Amino acid sequence: MAAGSVQVPSVNLEDIMGIYMPPMRRIGTDLSFLACPEDLDSSILSNIIKVSPIAERIVYPLITAVGNQVDNRDWIRLCTTDAAALQVTAFSVEGFVDIFLRRRDHPSPTAMVHLQNGLVLLSERLAGDDEELKSSDASIGVVLKLATSAHFAGDLQAERQHMLGVRKMVDSRGGLDAFRDNSLLFEMLRRDLLYAVFSASKPVFFHHPLEPIPAYPVRLLPEFNGTAHTRDTAEVGEVIDADLAEAWGVMRRFGLLVSLGAQTQRLISTKVINETMTSVLYRLLCMRYASGSSDEGVRVVLLTYCYHGFLQWGDIKLPCPHLQNAFKEGILALQRSGEVSARFMLWVLMVGAVSIFDEQKEAWLNAMLSQHARRQQRSWREVQDILKSFLWIPLLDEKRGRSIWDSLD
Repeated sequence: MAAGSVQVPSVNLEDIMGIYMPPMRRIGTDLSFLACPEDLDSSILSNIIKVSPIAERIVYPLITAVGNQVDNRDWIRLCTTDAAALQVTAFSVEGFVDIFLRRRDHPSPTAMVHLQNGLVLLSERLAGDDEELKSSDASIGVVLKLATSAHFAGDLQAERQHMLGVRKMVDSRGGLDAFRDNSLLFEMLRRDLLYAVFSASKPVFFHHPLEPIPAYPVRLLPEFNGTAHTRDTAEVGEVIDADLAEAWGVMRRFGLLVSLGAQTQRLISTKVINETMTSVLYRLLCMRYASGSSDEGVRVVLLTYCYHGFLQWGDIKLPCPHLQNAFKEGILALQRSGEVSARFMLWVLMVGAVSIFDEQKEAWLNAMLSQHARRQQRSWREVQDILKSFLWIPLLDEKRGRSIWDSLD
């Protein structure tokens, strides 16, 4: 690794085994700083605290890769006072270990007990008279975790119901403006975007004119130069709509900013990452182009790369038929158009391979990539230069991309 550069920390899920312990009725000294109820099974809280740092590197790969930490201290404190939050978080941790470490298809009976306990507590709360508690941070956080669990179970209907519930809670507190300085804000939007991308449905936030999409981060906008497109969109901007070209330019400058920060060891703030995520992804979801057009093809590929950079959990590729089918249609549309170069098509194929497809199992993708490899006869360094000329964050995809390229016939 070059001096002064940053590399994504490799996450070995087996690392969790050394710090994860089964529940036991004993209070640990490492929890003495927390005000725990007397009946709290403190080993549950201990597991949450211990597993969280490793889980965060998987759940938030870009944020942690650039050197930032996900601050979950407020949620940990809530778990010490809110029984529903504790039980559902315990279910999430147990489920994480069961599925991603133990490679089980379903959470264990222990995890399901936590889930049932949490659901009973949440149901009692929502049926009660305490209106403030119904839409508290703890209640919203619990429903977000339930939405995440439904997502990984592939239950899009349940996931949407949970997100609609979150929307109602937010509205009861006066809307998103009430969460301006709340760490829950971007977690809610991230969950909303994940559902919308996977289901090809409208998000629950920012989908009507009375709720305008947040502006692009100022530092990612080009200086005014009197032209419709900049050098950041040079090749692509000639064949796509101006709004789509603007989103492309913002993402490309974001990628360059991340890479510069990695080289100079200067952190890019979590705020810029989150603002880029929301401003770009919500716009891409709202854009509408004719099926089979170049605009739609580029929109879907850019949407896929944004999903990969902001929403995807590490290397975990969940089945996403809506997005995968749209991506394939986008490739065909771009090929038919004759308006994009072989270099651009190479970038498109590599985006698909690193994000939503397993190129070893997708014969069509492997064949197309192999065809490019035979025609171009390029080294990985040359290929990466091509990818970076469009949109590529080596910090996330250097190892994965090189492995894919080197495996081609």
